[in-house]
Amino acid sequence: MRLDHFFILTEKFAPEAELLTEFGLVEGMPNDHPGQGTANRRFFFSNTTLELLYVRDPNEADEGPGQRLRIPERASNRDASPLGLVMRCDGDSEEPAFPGWRYQPVYFDAGVSFLVGENSDCLVEPLCICMPNNPPPGSPQQQSEAPFIEVTAIRLHVPVDRPSSVLDAIARVEGIHVQPNSPHCLEIAFGHEAEGKQRDFRPGLPLKIRW
Repeated sequence: MRLDHFFILTEKFAPEAELLTEFGLVEGMPNDHPGQGTANRRFFFSNTTLELLYVRDPNEADEGPGQRLRIPERASNRDASPLGLVMRCDGDSEEPAFPGWRYQPVYFDAGVSFLVGENSDCLVEPLCICMPNNPPPGSPQQQSEAPFIEVTAIRLHVPVDRPSSVLDAIARVEGIHVQPNSPHCLEIAFGHEAEGKQRDFRPGLPLKIRW
């Protein structure tokens, strides 16, 4: 597996994005998820994407095909993880990367689905999702500029003693680290932290950036 993109749940319309643009990240085009009741604001890098994901329509999110994701509950529960990782399997293997269940959004063609980690009901852990091998193609997007070009590591902080088997599988991916027994937070490292600098966006966002 490798990281495709990752997200942080935010307030409606993701006003927290302004913290990132003021910091110097370049915002790309937003996206909407029909049938899932969510939308996002996005920041693109050379090898991955950060989504600020929010509930656009609570009824659609609670009653649509993505209801098992429990996104409204995660977004409103202060103890729940606001984080999510979306992975991709290299090669042609159709084998699941971790135990989970299939979710076919209405914006995918018939027979194309995500694999959602079976830890999705464990709200204190991040949502872990694997992309299908043949997702719809995305459009080119403007990326952030130096030094925020390539994400070289991420660290997930989770307030659990023993991560689930799903999160353990994620932690075995190169460049992804899981830190148990710590408050919800996502740390992103750019350029192998060559400049030795960092910015903590808490409490506005559960996010640290190191570069």
